[in-house]
Amino acid sequence: MNNGNLTWATVFAAACSTACGDSDDPLFGGESAQGGSGANGSEGGGGAGVEAGGESEGGADGGGSQAGAIDPIAVGNSWTYAVEEIGTFPLCPGGSHTAMTLGESQLDGKTAYEVTSLCANAESSFYAVAGDVVQVSYEGTWVLALDAPVEEGHEWSNGFSTFTWHDEGTVTVAAGTFDDCWRATQNVGYEAYTIFCRGVGPVHWRSVDLNGDGFDALLTAKSF
Repeated sequence: MNNGNLTWATVFAAACSTACGDSDDPLFGGESAQGGSGANGSEGGGGAGVEAGGESEGGADGGGSQAGAIDPIAVGNSWTYAVEEIGTFPLCPGGSHTAMTLGESQLDGKTAYEVTSLCANAESSFYAVAGDVVQVSYEGTWVLALDAPVEEGHEWSNGFSTFTWHDEGTVTVAAGTFDDCWRATQNVGYEAYTIFCRGVGPVHWRSVDLNGDGFDALLTAKSF
């Protein structure tokens, strides 16, 4: 799952930074400041993104659906992206690639959703979701990928790097025009962010390291 340095998800996110070692998820940091670019881009989440304390199968309102969540990971949901490989980043080759939530299972005490990556050469990831909070399983540990509240300036840490929500308002991509969109930006000196729209999930992933290597992915279609 790694590309030699740091490898996400999406991720937007992807979601760790250089200190994290290996990760295919943009939400782990996308790429390392030393040149490794990341991208699991697994879709759905963070998303990709569960709150540090437990998970539920409910949406943002704690109900039985994730339809209104910032990253609605649910079995059968899929996201198709137009992916551009930037520089040299074989983990995430260009083309049209679909990420899909394959199923759910119990993993380390949580309900985990397996999500394939938007990056053709990356493995799938496992996410746990509680409303707008998403955790991703990383080397046997649940790591915070997306945090709540989703509001301007809210900052969180995955234990390796910090991230901040920024209000993107309305965003238009090939898949449509969506409201209530938010950028999860990794606080580093290179480009690493994922834009999520409520009820849709990641619509734009971008991860480009200091060497100019990485990927950019825009949502072209979704299944829900």
